[in-house]
Amino acid sequence: NLAKELAVKRATVTPWWWGIYVYAKYRTYQNYKDPAFLMPRVMDKLFISLLVMTLYLGIGDNLAPSNLINISAVLFMWSATTGFSAAAYVPSLVLERPLFVRERNDGLFHATTYLTAKLLDEIMINAVAALGIAAFTFYGIQLLNSFGVFYVSYIVGICVGISMAYFVASFAPNMDVANAVVPIYAVTLLFFAGFLIRLSQIPPWWKWYSYIDFARYSWGAVMINQFKNHEEPWIGRPGQEGKRFRVFVFVVVMKILRGR
Repeated sequence: NLAKELAVKRATVTPWWWGIYVYAKYRTYQNYKDPAFLMPRVMDKLFISLLVMTLYLGIGDNLAPSNLINISAVLFMWSATTGFSAAAYVPSLVLERPLFVRERNDGLFHATTYLTAKLLDEIMINAVAALGIAAFTFYGIQLLNSFGVFYVSYIVGICVGISMAYFVASFAPNMDVANAVVPIYAVTLLFFAGFLIRLSQIPPWWKWYSYIDFARYSWGAVMINQFKNHEEPWIGRPGQEGKRFRVFVFVVVMKILRGR
C-alpha cells in the first residue's frame, strides 16, 4: 500500500498559488523586517544614487555641446550599475539551497513556485526602493522629459539583474564561484551597450552579444528619453553633417583632455 501511495505522477499536491501565499506570509514578511536582508538590497543603490547625484548635480538640463558627453556618461553608468548590484542577490539562493532541497523533496512546492516567490520577494522591495532612489537621482541631476521612462528602465534593469544572479546561483557550487561569475558578466555588459564602442563597429563575431545585453536597451531608453526633443546644433546643411559632427567630437575631446 505504501508503494502504491508513493507511486504518484505529481511531485506535490500543493497549488502554486498557495505555495506563494505561504512563502509570502512566513518568509517575505520576516525578510522585510530583517536589516540583514534589506541593507544589501537598498544601501548599495542608495550610495550609488548619492554619488551620481552629487557628482553630476544639475547638469541634466544643460544641453550645451560640451556637456552632452557628461549626460551620456552618467546615463550609461546609471544603466550599467544594475548589473553589478546583482551580486547582492546571489547569497539568497546559494545559502538556501539545502533548505530548498529538503522542502522540495518533502513535496511542499514545485521549483517554479519557489522561484516565483523568490522573485516577487525581491522585486517588490526593489520596486519601492527604486522609486525613491530614481526620483532622487532624476530630479537631482535635473534630467529632462519623462521620469516614468527613467524609473521603468531602472527597475527593469534591476529585475534582469536579479534573474541573472539567480541563474548563476542555480549552478554555482558555492558562494566563491557565484561571486566571481556575476561581476565578470556585469563587466562584459559595459562593452556591448553602445557607449564604449559603437554598435555598428562591433566585429561580426561579437555582434550577437550586443543583442542580449540588457544594458544596451536600458541605456538606449534613457538616452532617447533625454534627447528626444533636442535638435543637435552640430548638424549642418545636407552633405556637411559628417564634417560638422567630427569637428564637434574633436572639440569636446580636446576640452576633456585639457581638463576644461
